[in-house]
Amino acid sequence: MKLPNYSRVRLLTNKYNDENVAAGCIGYIIEIYKDAYEVEFSNINGETVAQIIVKEEDVIEQ
Repeated sequence: MKLPNYSRVRLLTNKYNDENVAAGCIGYIIEIYKDAYEVEFSNINGETVAQIIVKEEDVIEQ
């Protein structure tokens, strides 16, 4: 099931460590693709730390 834009999601994998995000990081979907999402992850100050494309199975709605 596709999540809508602006859904809050939690990352379930560490395979994006090189992008400065690890499992457990919270982000928001900003774009939806066929089998992936573009997600923006921010720090506690609201500053973007990563904006990456992740597979559907790599995130869960929060």
